[in-house]
Amino acid sequence: MAIKPIRYDSGLVLRLPLAASAAVTKHQLVKYASGYITDAASGDAEVEYVTLEAKTDATASNGGTFVDVLPITDSVQFEVLCSTTPVQATHVGNDYDVSDANTIDLAASTDNVFHIDQIASATDNTVIGRFNKPAIA
Repeated sequence: MAIKPIRYDSGLVLRLPLAASAAVTKHQLVKYASGYITDAASGDAEVEYVTLEAKTDATASNGGTFVDVLPITDSVQFEVLCSTTPVQATHVGNDYDVSDANTIDLAASTDNVFHIDQIASATDNTVIGRFNKPAIA
């Protein structure tokens, strides 16, 4: 589990083209770049989608493979993996950055991409919240 949608409208699911030779895992953050889906990364000011399936493009051409994704809106709620152990008094109610395609960085708040509403499990480093659309940097 990395970025798992826990409350959303199933009618939002889209099927989008994957970049050449790209590989994505289920429940990771991705973005649209040059018309194709690629991994989200540290420093991204905003994320656009979360994957709903694992896929690898074996065609070596842009758009040769399609992947099911959930568009991120400010109303979709997610359970996400954090870079360190979340602390109620420190992290809940605050906004943090993307660490990589699977993690939120609790030590970075430059881009303020994800808002934490509650801790799901401090033991598992998971929180519940929503992505800011647009990001509030």
